[in-house]
Amino acid sequence: MYSLTRHANEQRTSGLTQIRLIHAIGTTLLGVDLDVKEAAIEHNSITSLRKAFKGVDRPVRHRLFQLFTLAELVLDPLPEEATDTLRRAAKALGVEDNFIEIAREYSQGAYGIAAADLARKGYLGNPELVKHGGKLMHVHKTLTDPFETDEDDPELLNQWLALEHCEKDSLGRNIWEYYQGRGFIFTGQKGSVNPSIAQHDWIHLLCDYNTTIEGELEVFSFIGSAIPDVKGFSFLVAIVGLFETGRLESWGGGVLNADKGHLDLPGMPERVADAIRRGRICNRDVMYGIDYFKYKDWNIEDVRLEIGIVPKDREIDSPGVWDPKGITDFQRSIGIAKYQPARIK
Repeated sequence: MYSLTRHANEQRTSGLTQIRLIHAIGTTLLGVDLDVKEAAIEHNSITSLRKAFKGVDRPVRHRLFQLFTLAELVLDPLPEEATDTLRRAAKALGVEDNFIEIAREYSQGAYGIAAADLARKGYLGNPELVKHGGKLMHVHKTLTDPFETDEDDPELLNQWLALEHCEKDSLGRNIWEYYQGRGFIFTGQKGSVNPSIAQHDWIHLLCDYNTTIEGELEVFSFIGSAIPDVKGFSFLVAIVGLFETGRLESWGGGVLNADKGHLDLPGMPERVADAIRRGRICNRDVMYGIDYFKYKDWNIEDVRLEIGIVPKDREIDSPGVWDPKGITDFQRSIGIAKYQPARIK
């Protein structure tokens, strides 16, 4: 569990964080080498967007607009004029996006309303999609709330427990050891996380993103960028709201709680940008579109190839699941040592 550790009135460096994020996205995703010291968005440059992106497919224009939105959302406080900027950019690119309204609500301090809108308008706000996801997650009831907990699903629990018997280096055995080492409780029993959060653990493992807060920023940036539906962007909105600005108090059924300022850490804008890059290359609904139990006996590298998960950028320092820095002290204290990453000497 995470807790809010910074005071609301603490001085923030969000402007500098925004510039670093823009630089990271520009170089990683767009191939534009920006000078961080000189990076700035001129107001009149927005008017040239329509001409520059004429003939570009609408989904590509929409994804580009969402990168603009992400850059605005890291500002803390978020100025009210950011909403006008986003509306002009959306008009120039010829897209419509509900997340502009969430930005407006954030800028007005209406965080509760924004959280409700995010749940309703985002990827997880589609009841039929949630039901479909529940089936792929092998939940033995109709899942209507993406974060509801089913503490009495022995059939599902037994499927998770049986992963112990999968071969070494298989996806199933890897995630079983991942749970044992971190003291995580398999879903389907009292005290466990909800099935949707359990589903994202497969992605932690396949993408090799660790289980610190920084790893959560990476994994949800990957998920939100991989999902072909543009509503998948709601995952990036949520994770930035949790772990950069603290505007979202909790998420995931209370599993994840606000802890501000993690994009300020050295290397984090680059790690998030690389996660977005990897997600766009994958271009699959990795959250509610894959039955991971189907691949439990596959070698984990073969699963990555099958799903389209490319390696991380080798130039980026992103400690993975089995890296000594890839686990929290609390997870070490409750997990089984033999299944944990080696300690830093």
